[in-house]
Amino acid sequence: MSRLPVVSGVELIKYLKKKGFFPVRQKGSHVVLKSKDRRVTVHYITS
Repeated sequence: MSRLPVVSGVELIKYLKKKGFFPVRQKGSHVVLKSKDRRVTVHYITS
C-alpha cells in the first residue's frame, strides 16, 4: 500500500477551491469551506 502525499493546509484549500468549495469564515487558523451542494469542511492552516 502506497503512502499518501504530505500536503499543507494552504495547498489543500487551493485544491478544494478548484473543486468548487469556497471559504465561508475563518477564526484564527481554522477555515470553514462550503460547496454549492452544502457540503462543509473545516481545515487547519499551519505554516
